[in-house]
Amino acid sequence: MKLLGVCVLAVLSLAAGTAAGQDAPATGHAGVVVKFSTLGFGFDVVAPVVPRLNVRAGFNLFGLNHDFETDGISLNGQVKMRSVAVRVDWFPTGRSFYVSPGVLLYNGNELSATATVLGGQNFSLGDEDLFSNPANPIGGTANVSYSGAAPMLMFGRGNLLRGERRWSLPFEAGVVFSKAPKASLRLTGSACDPNGLNCRGLASDAGLQRDVADEERQINDGLSVLRIIPVASIGFSYRF
Repeated sequence: MKLLGVCVLAVLSLAAGTAAGQDAPATGHAGVVVKFSTLGFGFDVVAPVVPRLNVRAGFNLFGLNHDFETDGISLNGQVKMRSVAVRVDWFPTGRSFYVSPGVLLYNGNELSATATVLGGQNFSLGDEDLFSNPANPIGGTANVSYSGAAPMLMFGRGNLLRGERRWSLPFEAGVVFSKAPKASLRLTGSACDPNGLNCRGLASDAGLQRDVADEERQINDGLSVLRIIPVASIGFSYRF
């Protein structure tokens, strides 16, 4: 966050220093952008500050259901993407190219899933191969979610507040620098050795609880690369 603050202050200083007498005034008081990006469907409101600087605020929404399987565990998943961002668009040359530092104030992107292993089916937890007890099959939930605000940096083309046309088709790309998402895995039921013997309840067996913790840790290790979230966006903008 300190790095983001330095970037924003530098942008504001540069913009203020080059604003006077170099660019035509804005031809619109505000503009809106409807877009689709890797963060979901979005809506931004943009307003001018000085000739080379606009400020924008917006939100993104998206939802998707998807079934998948990992280590023999079937997951009926639901992806929910919810985020709110505030940014400044700086036009260093006074033309259409801009640099846009900002903050993802709310990052509610998450995956929640219902986990099941049919009775009599083999599966793995941690490094152990197991067998779902037909009399008390494995079930539970899994969740992967982000938390906290995150700095972001975008680059794009198109200044919807200046120019002859009231509408444009802006495109931008960049990254969000976030904390890695965290996974949690909660399982119930009874698991047996691969031969179907020595069945134990997940809630009461210390060895199986360690296996669940190992599986959760392996998932989190794989999610560590998602600290950097690539973003690409295309949309439709209109100036008032």
